[in-house]
Amino acid sequence: MTLFEWLAQVCRELGWGVMRAHDMLDDTRWSDMYEQGLTPAQAAARARSDGIA
Repeated sequence: MTLFEWLAQVCRELGWGVMRAHDMLDDTRWSDMYEQGLTPAQAAARARSDGIA
């Protein structure tokens, strides 16, 4: 799965429109979570707990 596909799934987990994934590409917090191997659901949960979602 590419980073963009992963971000699209994170958006779905957060209840955001999939097109918001474009805006997330420049934020290294997301790419860091992707590189750490988090699932989209885990990334969404972390984003909520960290207050970025």
